[in-house]
Amino acid sequence: MEVNPLIPNRSTEELLEIIESPQQWQPDVVVLAQKELIQRGISTDVQKLRRKNQSKLQRKIETIKARSSYTTTEKILIVLFGPVLVVFLTDLFLFHAGEGYKKKNIQGCLFPLLGFILWIIILYKIFS
Repeated sequence: MEVNPLIPNRSTEELLEIIESPQQWQPDVVVLAQKELIQRGISTDVQKLRRKNQSKLQRKIETIKARSSYTTTEKILIVLFGPVLVVFLTDLFLFHAGEGYKKKNIQGCLFPLLGFILWIIILYKIFS
C-alpha cells in the first residue's frame, strides 16, 4: 500500500498518532507504523500504553461533552433572545453545540422553542 509520505519518512510523533488512532488508518499502515516505531526503539509495550491512554482520554472527552450544559444565565438569554436571533440570522441550528454534546443540543432546540412560545404569548397579550 502506498502511503504519502512514506512511513520511514514520517516523524516519530506522526507514527505514534497513527497507532493511537488505528480506526482512521488502513490496518497495514498501522502495522508498518508499529514496525517502524520498534526500529526507532519504541517497544510494543510503550505503544500499547499510548493507545490505552489515548482511548481513556477519548472516553473522558466524550463523557464531558455528553454532560455539558448551558448555564442558567445562558438558558434565560436563549429563551428571551434566541427566537429573535434565529429569525434575524435565519439559522435554525444557531444553538447546536456540535457533535457529541447531547444535553446541550437538546437544550439548544428546547429553549428557543420555549422562547418562541413566550414571544407569541407576549405579542398576543399586547395586541388583544
